Amino acid sequence: MLTTLSKFFTLMLCLLGYSLSHAFQLSPEQTNGIYQLTQPERSAAGQTQKLQIEYGEMNGQTVLVAASCPKCPAAGYRLLKIETEELGRPVFFNSAGIYVIAYDATTFVSTMADGQLGKKIWSKLAYANVYNKQGTQGISLDAGKAFVIAESKRLMTGKGIAKVEVTGGNGTYYPAAKHTVGSNQYDQINVLIYPKQKIVLTGMNCRNCSTDTFNYQGELSDAIGKNVYEMGHMGRFLIEQDTGILWWTNSKLGKQLWDKHSHFNVLAQDKTYSRKLTIDAALQSSIDQALKRYGAQSKAAVDARYKREDAQRTANNNLPKKGLANQALDQDAFTAAQAWAKGYQWKEDLQYTYMTSRDWSILRHPITGVQTGRRISGVITMKRNDDLCSYQVAVFEQDYNGTDYQKTKMVGVVSGQNKLDCAKL
Repeated sequence: MLTTLSKFFTLMLCLLGYSLSHAFQLSPEQTNGIYQLTQPERSAAGQTQKLQIEYGEMNGQTVLVAASCPKCPAAGYRLLKIETEELGRPVFFNSAGIYVIAYDATTFVSTMADGQLGKKIWSKLAYANVYNKQGTQGISLDAGKAFVIAESKRLMTGKGIAKVEVTGGNGTYYPAAKHTVGSNQYDQINVLIYPKQKIVLTGMNCRNCSTDTFNYQGELSDAIGKNVYEMGHMGRFLIEQDTGILWWTNSKLGKQLWDKHSHFNVLAQDKTYSRKLTIDAALQSSIDQALKRYGAQSKAAVDARYKREDAQRTANNNLPKKGLANQALDQDAFTAAQAWAKGYQWKEDLQYTYMTSRDWSILRHPITGVQTGRRISGVITMKRNDDLCSYQVAVFEQDYNGTDYQKTKMVGVVSGQNKLDCAKL
Protein backbone atom coordinates (compact mmCIF):
# COMPACT_ATOMS: atom_id res chain seq x y z
CA MET A 1 0.00 0.00 0.00
CA LEU A 2 2.81 2.42 0.88
CA THR A 3 4.47 1.91 -2.49
CA THR A 4 1.22 2.58 -4.37
CA LEU A 5 0.43 5.67 -2.31
CA SER A 6 3.90 7.04 -2.84
CA LYS A 7 3.45 6.72 -6.61
CA PHE A 8 0.09 8.50 -6.32
CA PHE A 9 1.58 11.45 -4.44
CA THR A 10 4.56 11.60 -6.75
CA LEU A 11 2.12 12.40 -9.56
CA MET A 12 0.60 15.20 -7.47
CA LEU A 13 3.64 16.72 -5.83
CA CYS A 14 7.17 17.69 -6.55
CA LEU A 15 8.33 17.11 -2.99
CA LEU A 16 11.08 19.41 -1.77
CA GLY A 17 12.52 20.10 1.67
CA TYR A 18 11.24 23.43 2.95
CA SER A 19 13.24 25.23 5.62
CA LEU A 20 11.15 27.34 7.97
CA SER A 21 12.41 29.98 10.37
CA HIS A 22 10.74 28.43 13.41
CA ALA A 23 11.59 26.07 16.24
CA PHE A 24 11.41 22.98 14.08
CA GLN A 25 11.43 22.16 10.40
CA LEU A 26 9.30 19.93 8.25
CA SER A 27 10.83 17.74 5.61
CA PRO A 28 9.31 15.08 3.37
CA GLU A 29 11.71 12.50 4.80
CA GLN A 30 10.61 13.07 8.38
CA THR A 31 6.97 14.01 7.87
CA ASN A 32 5.66 11.79 5.07
CA GLY A 33 4.05 8.50 6.03
CA ILE A 34 1.05 6.78 7.59
CA TYR A 35 -0.70 8.66 10.39
CA GLN A 36 -3.01 7.33 13.07
CA LEU A 37 -6.12 9.42 13.81
CA THR A 38 -7.33 9.79 17.38
CA GLN A 39 -10.88 9.91 15.99
CA PRO A 40 -12.14 8.01 12.93
CA GLU A 41 -13.14 10.18 9.95
CA ARG A 42 -15.34 9.63 6.95
CA SER A 43 -13.59 9.22 3.63
CA ALA A 44 -14.26 7.95 0.12
CA ALA A 45 -13.21 4.53 1.42
CA GLY A 46 -15.55 4.72 4.42
CA GLN A 47 -14.66 5.27 8.05
CA THR A 48 -10.92 5.36 8.54
CA GLN A 49 -8.43 5.97 11.33
CA LYS A 50 -5.40 6.09 9.06
CA LEU A 51 -4.21 8.61 6.50
CA GLN A 52 -1.24 8.82 4.21
CA ILE A 53 0.20 12.33 4.61
CA GLU A 54 2.72 13.92 2.27
CA TYR A 55 4.44 17.29 2.62
CA GLY A 56 6.06 19.28 -0.19
CA GLU A 57 5.42 21.79 -2.96
CA MET A 58 2.81 21.88 -5.70
CA ASN A 59 2.30 24.64 -8.26
CA GLY A 60 4.63 26.92 -6.35
CA GLN A 61 2.84 26.47 -3.01
CA THR A 62 3.95 24.55 0.06
CA VAL A 63 1.23 22.05 0.90
CA LEU A 64 0.22 19.15 3.11
CA VAL A 65 -1.84 16.44 1.38
CA ALA A 66 -3.78 13.61 3.02
CA ALA A 67 -5.60 10.61 1.51
CA SER A 68 -7.20 7.53 3.01
CA CYS A 69 -6.44 5.15 0.11
CA PRO A 70 -4.45 5.12 -3.15
CA LYS A 71 -7.45 5.97 -5.30
CA CYS A 72 -9.28 8.19 -2.82
CA PRO A 73 -9.47 11.94 -3.45
CA ALA A 74 -6.74 13.73 -1.54
CA ALA A 75 -7.41 16.64 0.79
CA GLY A 76 -4.93 19.48 0.28
CA TYR A 77 -3.89 22.19 2.71
CA ARG A 78 -1.72 25.17 1.76
CA LEU A 79 0.86 26.66 4.06
CA LEU A 80 -0.09 30.02 5.61
CA LYS A 81 3.32 31.67 5.47
CA ILE A 82 2.60 34.68 7.70
CA GLU A 83 0.91 32.71 10.48
CA THR A 84 3.65 30.08 10.20
CA GLU A 85 6.34 32.70 10.62
CA GLU A 86 4.56 34.35 13.54
CA LEU A 87 3.75 31.18 15.49
CA GLY A 88 7.06 29.54 14.71
CA ARG A 89 5.37 26.36 13.52
CA PRO A 90 3.76 25.26 10.22
CA VAL A 91 0.12 26.25 9.83
CA PHE A 92 -1.96 24.94 6.90
CA PHE A 93 -5.46 25.81 5.72
CA ASN A 94 -7.95 24.73 3.04
CA SER A 95 -11.02 26.21 1.39
CA ALA A 96 -13.32 24.15 3.62
CA GLY A 97 -12.21 26.25 6.59
CA ILE A 98 -10.06 23.55 8.20
CA TYR A 99 -6.71 24.40 9.78
CA VAL A 100 -3.92 21.89 10.25
CA ILE A 101 -1.34 23.06 12.78
CA ALA A 102 1.90 21.18 13.35
CA TYR A 103 2.50 20.22 16.98
CA ASP A 104 5.83 18.84 15.92
CA ALA A 105 7.29 17.37 12.72
CA THR A 106 5.21 14.16 13.06
CA THR A 107 2.09 15.33 14.89
CA PHE A 108 -0.64 17.55 13.43
CA VAL A 109 -3.91 18.87 14.85
CA SER A 110 -6.74 19.34 12.35
CA THR A 111 -9.53 21.68 13.43
CA MET A 112 -12.43 23.90 12.40
CA ALA A 113 -12.93 26.68 14.94
CA ASP A 114 -15.36 29.51 15.69
CA GLY A 115 -13.36 32.16 13.89
CA GLN A 116 -10.48 32.97 11.59
CA LEU A 117 -7.05 32.36 13.04
CA GLY A 118 -5.58 35.71 13.99
CA LYS A 119 -9.00 37.39 14.30
CA LYS A 120 -10.11 36.05 17.70
CA ILE A 121 -9.15 33.67 20.48
CA TRP A 122 -10.84 30.37 19.71
CA SER A 123 -13.29 29.16 22.32
CA LYS A 124 -15.30 26.54 20.44
CA LEU A 125 -14.04 23.87 18.07
CA ALA A 126 -16.67 22.54 15.68
CA TYR A 127 -14.27 19.77 14.72
CA ALA A 128 -10.86 18.57 15.93
CA ASN A 129 -8.64 15.56 15.33
CA VAL A 130 -5.03 14.65 15.96
CA TYR A 131 -2.85 12.97 13.34
CA ASN A 132 0.05 11.05 14.94
CA LYS A 133 2.61 9.43 12.66
CA GLN A 134 2.87 5.72 13.30
CA GLY A 135 5.86 4.87 15.43
CA THR A 136 5.94 8.26 17.18
CA GLN A 137 4.67 9.27 20.60
CA GLY A 138 2.06 11.85 19.50
CA ILE A 139 -0.54 13.53 21.74
CA SER A 140 -4.13 12.89 22.81
CA LEU A 141 -7.21 14.56 21.35
CA ASP A 142 -7.74 16.65 24.51
CA ALA A 143 -4.14 17.77 24.40
CA GLY A 144 -4.56 18.63 20.71
CA LYS A 145 -7.63 20.77 21.37
CA ALA A 146 -5.91 22.62 24.20
CA PHE A 147 -2.88 23.14 21.96
CA VAL A 148 -4.71 24.81 19.03
CA ILE A 149 -6.78 27.02 21.36
CA ALA A 150 -3.58 28.10 23.09
CA GLU A 151 -1.96 28.86 19.72
CA SER A 152 -4.92 31.01 18.68
CA LYS A 153 -4.58 32.94 21.95
CA ARG A 154 -0.83 33.30 21.51
CA LEU A 155 -1.35 34.78 18.05
CA MET A 156 -3.87 37.34 19.38
CA THR A 157 -1.90 38.36 22.46
CA GLY A 158 1.50 38.37 20.76
CA LYS A 159 3.07 36.23 23.48
CA GLY A 160 6.04 34.42 21.99
CA ILE A 161 5.25 35.71 18.50
CA ALA A 162 8.05 36.61 16.13
CA LYS A 163 8.64 40.36 16.40
CA VAL A 164 8.04 42.58 13.38
CA GLU A 165 10.45 45.39 12.59
CA VAL A 166 8.46 48.60 12.78
CA THR A 167 10.09 51.32 10.70
CA GLY A 168 7.15 53.64 10.06
CA GLY A 169 6.63 55.30 6.72
CA ASN A 170 5.50 53.43 3.64
CA GLY A 171 4.57 49.76 3.44
CA THR A 172 1.95 47.22 4.43
CA TYR A 173 -0.28 48.09 7.38
CA TYR A 174 -2.79 45.81 9.11
CA PRO A 175 -6.09 47.29 10.40
CA ALA A 176 -7.46 46.13 13.73
CA ALA A 177 -10.86 45.75 12.04
CA LYS A 178 -11.37 45.37 8.31
CA HIS A 179 -10.90 48.83 6.87
CA THR A 180 -12.97 50.37 4.10
CA VAL A 181 -11.07 51.91 1.22
CA GLY A 182 -13.34 53.13 -1.55
CA SER A 183 -16.31 50.80 -1.26
CA ASN A 184 -14.39 47.65 -0.30
CA GLN A 185 -13.00 46.29 2.95
CA TYR A 186 -9.46 45.04 3.38
CA ASP A 187 -7.33 43.11 5.90
CA GLN A 188 -4.12 44.57 4.47
CA ILE A 189 -3.52 48.08 3.19
CA ASN A 190 -0.61 49.59 1.34
CA VAL A 191 0.29 52.97 2.82
CA LEU A 192 2.15 55.73 1.02
CA ILE A 193 3.01 58.71 3.21
CA TYR A 194 4.06 62.02 1.71
CA PRO A 195 5.00 63.85 4.95
CA LYS A 196 2.84 66.92 5.61
CA GLN A 197 1.31 66.54 2.14
CA LYS A 198 -0.90 63.48 1.87
CA ILE A 199 -1.38 59.81 2.74
CA VAL A 200 -2.61 57.36 0.10
CA LEU A 201 -4.27 54.11 1.20
CA THR A 202 -4.64 51.25 -1.29
CA GLY A 203 -6.36 47.94 -0.57
CA MET A 204 -4.24 44.83 -1.14
CA ASN A 205 -4.60 41.30 -2.51
CA CYS A 206 -7.21 42.11 -5.16
CA ARG A 207 -7.54 43.25 -8.72
CA ASN A 208 -8.06 46.99 -9.22
CA CYS A 209 -7.94 47.65 -5.49
CA SER A 210 -9.58 50.84 -4.25
CA THR A 211 -7.56 53.91 -3.22
CA ASP A 212 -8.29 56.75 -0.79
CA THR A 213 -6.27 59.96 -0.43
CA PHE A 214 -6.03 62.01 2.77
CA ASN A 215 -4.60 65.55 2.62
CA TYR A 216 -2.55 67.24 5.34
CA GLN A 217 -4.37 69.58 7.74
CA GLY A 218 -1.88 71.98 9.31
CA GLU A 219 -4.27 73.68 11.74
CA LEU A 220 -5.50 70.40 13.23
CA SER A 221 -1.96 68.99 13.33
CA ASP A 222 -0.75 71.98 15.33
CA ALA A 223 -3.75 71.68 17.66
CA ILE A 224 -3.13 68.06 18.71
CA GLY A 225 0.61 67.77 18.16
CA LYS A 226 0.27 64.94 15.61
CA ASN A 227 0.18 65.02 11.82
CA VAL A 228 -3.48 64.97 10.73
CA TYR A 229 -4.79 64.22 7.23
CA GLU A 230 -8.39 64.46 5.98
CA MET A 231 -10.08 62.66 3.10
CA GLY A 232 -11.64 65.46 1.05
CA HIS A 233 -14.09 67.32 3.29
CA MET A 234 -15.84 64.15 4.40
CA GLY A 235 -14.90 64.24 8.08
CA ARG A 236 -12.67 61.15 7.83
CA PHE A 237 -9.20 61.58 9.25
CA LEU A 238 -5.88 59.77 9.56
CA ILE A 239 -3.59 60.64 12.45
CA GLU A 240 0.10 59.69 12.49
CA GLN A 241 -0.07 58.58 16.09
CA ASP A 242 3.24 56.77 16.40
CA THR A 243 5.94 55.07 14.35
CA GLY A 244 4.15 52.57 12.13
CA ILE A 245 0.73 53.35 13.67
CA LEU A 246 -2.09 55.34 12.04
CA TRP A 247 -5.37 56.17 13.74
CA TRP A 248 -8.47 56.57 11.59
CA THR A 249 -11.52 58.40 12.89
CA ASN A 250 -14.80 59.84 11.62
CA SER A 251 -15.09 62.27 14.54
CA LYS A 252 -15.08 65.44 12.36
CA LEU A 253 -12.08 66.98 14.06
CA GLY A 254 -12.36 70.73 14.46
CA LYS A 255 -16.12 70.75 13.96
CA GLN A 256 -17.58 68.71 16.77
CA LEU A 257 -16.59 66.93 19.95
CA TRP A 258 -16.13 63.17 20.28
CA ASP A 259 -19.53 61.58 20.86
CA LYS A 260 -21.39 58.27 20.68
CA HIS A 261 -21.41 58.40 16.89
CA SER A 262 -17.62 58.72 16.68
CA HIS A 263 -15.61 55.66 15.67
CA PHE A 264 -11.97 54.76 15.20
CA ASN A 265 -9.77 52.11 13.64
CA VAL A 266 -6.05 51.48 13.92
CA LEU A 267 -3.70 50.63 11.06
CA ALA A 268 -0.35 49.24 12.19
CA GLN A 269 2.74 47.79 10.56
CA ASP A 270 2.86 45.23 13.37
CA LYS A 271 0.01 42.81 12.84
CA THR A 272 0.41 41.56 16.41
CA TYR A 273 -0.38 45.03 17.76
CA SER A 274 -3.54 45.22 15.62
CA ARG A 275 -4.67 41.81 16.81
CA LYS A 276 -4.02 42.58 20.45
CA LEU A 277 -6.05 45.79 20.17
CA THR A 278 -9.20 43.82 19.31
CA ILE A 279 -9.12 41.96 22.64
CA ASP A 280 -7.52 44.58 24.89
CA ALA A 281 -10.34 46.68 26.36
CA ALA A 282 -7.91 48.88 28.30
CA LEU A 283 -5.97 49.74 25.14
CA GLN A 284 -9.20 50.49 23.28
CA SER A 285 -10.31 52.78 26.11
CA SER A 286 -7.00 54.66 26.11
CA ILE A 287 -7.32 55.33 22.37
CA ASP A 288 -10.92 56.41 22.85
CA GLN A 289 -9.87 58.88 25.56
CA ALA A 290 -7.00 60.22 23.46
CA LEU A 291 -9.32 60.82 20.51
CA LYS A 292 -11.78 62.56 22.82
CA ARG A 293 -8.94 64.85 23.88
CA TYR A 294 -7.91 65.42 20.25
CA GLY A 295 -11.52 66.30 19.42
CA ALA A 296 -11.63 68.94 22.15
CA GLN A 297 -8.21 70.37 21.23
CA SER A 298 -8.96 70.61 17.52
CA LYS A 299 -12.41 72.15 18.04
CA ALA A 300 -10.97 74.71 20.45
CA ALA A 301 -8.36 75.68 17.85
CA VAL A 302 -10.91 76.05 15.06
CA ASP A 303 -13.36 77.93 17.29
CA ALA A 304 -10.58 80.32 18.29
CA ARG A 305 -9.78 80.97 14.65
CA TYR A 306 -13.44 81.57 13.85
CA LYS A 307 -13.58 84.04 16.74
CA ARG A 308 -10.49 85.89 15.50
CA GLU A 309 -11.84 86.02 11.97
CA ASP A 310 -15.23 87.21 13.19
CA ALA A 311 -13.62 89.93 15.27
CA GLN A 312 -11.59 91.06 12.27
CA ARG A 313 -14.67 91.14 10.05
CA THR A 314 -16.50 93.13 12.71
CA ALA A 315 -13.65 95.63 12.96
CA ASN A 316 -13.57 96.02 9.17
CA ASN A 317 -17.33 96.33 8.73
CA ASN A 318 -18.88 99.72 7.93
CA LEU A 319 -22.46 100.80 7.34
CA PRO A 320 -23.54 100.80 3.67
CA LYS A 321 -23.70 104.14 1.92
CA LYS A 322 -26.98 106.06 2.14
CA GLY A 323 -29.19 106.27 -0.92
CA LEU A 324 -32.50 108.10 -1.14
CA ALA A 325 -32.66 110.81 1.51
CA ASN A 326 -36.18 111.06 2.94
CA GLN A 327 -36.53 111.58 6.65
CA ALA A 328 -40.26 110.81 6.71
CA LEU A 329 -39.70 107.56 4.80
CA ASP A 330 -36.87 106.58 7.16
CA GLN A 331 -39.17 107.06 10.15
CA ASP A 332 -42.02 105.08 8.53
CA ALA A 333 -39.58 102.32 7.66
CA PHE A 334 -38.30 102.27 11.25
CA THR A 335 -41.86 101.85 12.54
CA ALA A 336 -42.38 98.98 10.07
CA ALA A 337 -39.09 97.40 11.17
CA GLN A 338 -40.12 97.57 14.83
CA ALA A 339 -43.37 95.76 14.03
CA TRP A 340 -41.42 93.10 12.12
CA ALA A 341 -38.90 92.65 14.96
CA LYS A 342 -41.71 92.27 17.50
CA GLY A 343 -43.49 89.73 15.35
CA TYR A 344 -40.35 87.64 14.93
CA GLN A 345 -39.16 88.19 18.52
CA TRP A 346 -35.84 89.78 17.71
CA LYS A 347 -33.63 90.24 20.78
CA GLU A 348 -31.74 93.26 19.45
CA ASP A 349 -32.57 96.91 20.26
CA LEU A 350 -33.39 98.67 16.97
CA GLN A 351 -31.81 102.12 16.56
CA TYR A 352 -32.83 103.64 13.21
CA THR A 353 -33.31 102.89 9.51
CA TYR A 354 -32.24 104.57 6.29
CA MET A 355 -32.55 103.79 2.60
CA THR A 356 -29.65 102.39 0.57
CA SER A 357 -31.43 102.32 -2.81
CA ARG A 358 -31.15 105.55 -4.76
CA ASP A 359 -34.86 105.41 -5.72
CA TRP A 360 -37.99 103.30 -5.66
CA SER A 361 -38.61 100.42 -8.09
CA ILE A 362 -42.14 100.15 -9.44
CA LEU A 363 -44.21 96.98 -8.90
CA ARG A 364 -46.71 95.95 -11.58
CA HIS A 365 -49.33 93.27 -12.07
CA PRO A 366 -47.72 90.40 -14.03
CA ILE A 367 -50.59 90.20 -16.58
CA THR A 368 -52.13 93.66 -16.89
CA GLY A 369 -49.01 95.69 -16.18
CA VAL A 370 -51.02 97.96 -13.90
CA GLN A 371 -48.90 99.50 -11.13
CA THR A 372 -49.56 97.84 -7.79
CA GLY A 373 -46.94 99.50 -5.60
CA ARG A 374 -43.28 100.34 -5.19
CA ARG A 375 -40.25 98.81 -3.41
CA ILE A 376 -37.02 100.10 -1.91
CA SER A 377 -34.09 98.62 0.02
CA GLY A 378 -32.79 99.99 3.29
CA VAL A 379 -30.80 99.19 6.41
CA ILE A 380 -31.92 98.51 9.98
CA THR A 381 -29.34 99.34 12.65
CA MET A 382 -29.45 97.75 16.08
CA LYS A 383 -27.58 97.15 19.32
CA ARG A 384 -26.86 93.58 20.39
CA ASN A 385 -26.55 92.05 23.84
CA ASP A 386 -22.79 91.37 23.36
CA ASP A 387 -21.71 95.03 23.44
CA LEU A 388 -21.60 95.15 19.64
CA CYS A 389 -23.92 96.67 17.10
CA SER A 390 -25.09 95.37 13.73
CA TYR A 391 -27.09 96.16 10.67
CA GLN A 392 -29.36 94.12 8.46
CA VAL A 393 -30.49 94.84 4.93
CA ALA A 394 -34.28 94.98 4.62
CA VAL A 395 -36.88 95.48 1.89
CA PHE A 396 -39.78 97.92 2.25
CA GLU A 397 -42.88 98.37 0.09
CA GLN A 398 -45.83 100.71 -0.32
CA ASP A 399 -49.02 99.50 -2.02
CA TYR A 400 -50.61 101.76 -4.69
CA ASN A 401 -54.40 102.15 -4.98
CA GLY A 402 -54.38 104.02 -8.26
CA THR A 403 -54.22 107.42 -6.61
CA ASP A 404 -52.05 107.30 -3.50
CA TYR A 405 -49.29 105.18 -1.98
CA GLN A 406 -50.27 103.41 1.20
CA LYS A 407 -48.51 102.83 4.54
CA THR A 408 -44.86 101.68 4.43
CA LYS A 409 -44.45 98.02 5.35
CA MET A 410 -41.43 95.76 5.73
CA VAL A 411 -41.63 92.66 3.51
CA GLY A 412 -38.33 90.88 4.02
CA VAL A 413 -34.69 90.86 5.15
CA VAL A 414 -31.44 89.65 3.65
CA SER A 415 -30.31 86.81 5.91
CA GLY A 416 -27.34 87.37 8.18
CA GLN A 417 -26.53 90.23 10.50
CA ASN A 418 -23.44 92.28 9.87
CA LYS A 419 -21.74 93.06 13.17
CA LEU A 420 -19.79 96.26 13.64
CA ASP A 421 -18.41 98.61 16.24
CA CYS A 422 -21.20 100.69 17.84
CA ALA A 423 -19.13 103.84 17.28
CA LYS A 424 -19.89 103.42 13.57
CA LEU A 425 -23.68 103.75 14.01
